[in-house]
Amino acid sequence: MNITLYGLDKTRSVRVQWLLAELELDYKYVEVNIFKGEGMRKQYRKIHPYGQVPAVKVDDKLIFESGAICHWLSDQYLQQGLAPALDSPLRCEYEQWMFYVPATLEPPAWQYMLHQRILPADKRIQAVAEWHKQQYINTLKVLNRLLRHKDYLLGEQFSTADIMLGYLLFWFPDILQQFPVLKNYSQRLRQRKAYQDLGLRT
Repeated sequence: MNITLYGLDKTRSVRVQWLLAELELDYKYVEVNIFKGEGMRKQYRKIHPYGQVPAVKVDDKLIFESGAICHWLSDQYLQQGLAPALDSPLRCEYEQWMFYVPATLEPPAWQYMLHQRILPADKRIQAVAEWHKQQYINTLKVLNRLLRHKDYLLGEQFSTADIMLGYLLFWFPDILQQFPVLKNYSQRLRQRKAYQDLGLRT
């Protein structure tokens, strides 16, 4: 496979970079600074129709959405063990967590991020930020309980689902201080060689 990753530091591109490192795959990295308008260039819109990152070109295939990219790549390299085989008893749980992150946990975290850090100061609404922060915390309470007897989402087996979740937990490390299980889990993920070797930043 010839892989080109279009991405930017401190974006969801980190998920794909981390996965590629875990899979030990070579790839070409093309920085697209969406905050400077580079994503809206006509040529890049042919790669990602919304002008966002990440996007990946694999041979003649174009894929966008970090979760879809990670899901597809992991299944192309099942022998690497980052996704359970289709007939594995763990496959259902793996699919659950792969969808849980963008569908359940990420929406309140993203809205909190927008109104806390990303939007221009005159567009931020503190009440919106605080409401979504509390929704995020409420979701973490349940997650902290569900992971209390596990090293990773699938038990002892690290998987791409942990990359999906770990990247998101890295957004607000201060919030994790009140959730010891998730704090330890997050630290365990940060210590993975693939993550550390790349010097990835959220």
